[in-house]
Amino acid sequence: MTLAKVLEKVKNLCVKYQAEEIILFGSRAKGTALERSDIDIAVSGVNDFDALEEEIEEIPTLYTVDLLNMDTCRNELILEDIRKYGHKI
Repeated sequence: MTLAKVLEKVKNLCVKYQAEEIILFGSRAKGTALERSDIDIAVSGVNDFDALEEEIEEIPTLYTVDLLNMDTCRNELILEDIRKYGHKI
């Protein structure tokens, strides 16, 4: 499955769980990703984060998708990185 298709599936699942924001961050957003780099996604406003995370884990792909809940994240360095380099999808 291509990166674009994985991102489309992730976005559709996030919308299903009523995400207010869906942001690609990390190396993929910065343009420094290697072929097998993971996909970092930050979300806010999701009504059931655990269920969303489970469904994303079931996407049949070789990419690892790391999901971050911005509503509960307390790491200011990560949040700053998301605000500075993240791309809404």
